[in-house]
Amino acid sequence: MKKSKDSPVTLASDELHFYAPSNYDLLPHSFDFIPGMLHDATVGIIYGPPGSGKTFYAIHLLCSTALGRVVFGEQTQVGKGLYIGLEGEASIKVRIQAWCLQNGVDANPITYALGKFHLADDSDMEALILYMVTNGIEFVVIDTLSIAAAGVDEISGAEMTAVIGRLHQIKRETGACVIALAHTGKNEKAGIRGHSSQLGNVDTTIEIVVHNKEIVADGKRTKIVERDIELGTPRSANVRKQRDGESKGKWAFTLAMHETATLDARGRPVRGPALQEGGLEAFKDWEVEVAPAALLNEHEAAAMKTLSKLISLHERHGLGPVTVDQFRKALKRDGWRQEAKPSTWRMGFKALVGKLPIDSNLYIEHGL
Repeated sequence: MKKSKDSPVTLASDELHFYAPSNYDLLPHSFDFIPGMLHDATVGIIYGPPGSGKTFYAIHLLCSTALGRVVFGEQTQVGKGLYIGLEGEASIKVRIQAWCLQNGVDANPITYALGKFHLADDSDMEALILYMVTNGIEFVVIDTLSIAAAGVDEISGAEMTAVIGRLHQIKRETGACVIALAHTGKNEKAGIRGHSSQLGNVDTTIEIVVHNKEIVADGKRTKIVERDIELGTPRSANVRKQRDGESKGKWAFTLAMHETATLDARGRPVRGPALQEGGLEAFKDWEVEVAPAALLNEHEAAAMKTLSKLISLHERHGLGPVTVDQFRKALKRDGWRQEAKPSTWRMGFKALVGKLPIDSNLYIEHGL
């Protein structure tokens, strides 16, 4: 991104920099090179289930900023991009050709790095940082975090903190926006695979959601109907945490297939998908309002405020979905219906939970 005189400075990873009150103006500042989405000199994680479109989303952002194109309706700042592909290397050429066809671009606008890379390897880190500094790379995507940290215990808070620390080192020594792609676990609703500190220790988290589950009213309850995932299935990129801005961004997209210039072993063109931006109207058939707030009684409305705060807290800190028991404890802390007898309270809570969409793991799908 084009730097101004107030743009962030690079800091050596093994030093503290002290700013006296008189040097307040010298404090580094981060700029959103994609408004509402990504800032320079920050570390972020884009996560979602396999096949959700994380890589296509990341490539779209990299290529768009490399050319200074408008992305999801926002004007980006021009900045050199680097994609470190540690999985699916054989598909990279087709993916970039498909992106160029989708966006009317003549040639690949970003740099690719394929092969071996490990965040815990000092020589790998030195080589990457040197390349980025020498070539002015301002936006790098590592795909995926699990391969770049192979052998690390993902459920260990200490080990994953050290891994995220390496991403921050790249940021400090280059001034770039550093993004890692990560998978959700077996239970997608629980969030990112591995220790939750991963999301807490970065500046930005963006969740890729596949909207293949339709909420359908079924009497007083609701049920979730799951559809097959196809290229045209609506997807969205949702900012769950933004240290330098509001965590409210949501961008809709689908995938579109293109016939590329690459030929297969039989001399036939290879087809590949690319991200296709789509407006939020694409979600109308998938997000059904089940219980309008106007239909809630006084006690239910108060409980839903507590649930909304709890869900926001979990999203902000990467804690996964809210369980029924966590909701019950939060209501107790907030003094919900504290005047009621214990038996009356339990009956009221049971009736309330009965109206909420609860999955088989006792996770609450959403509020009312």
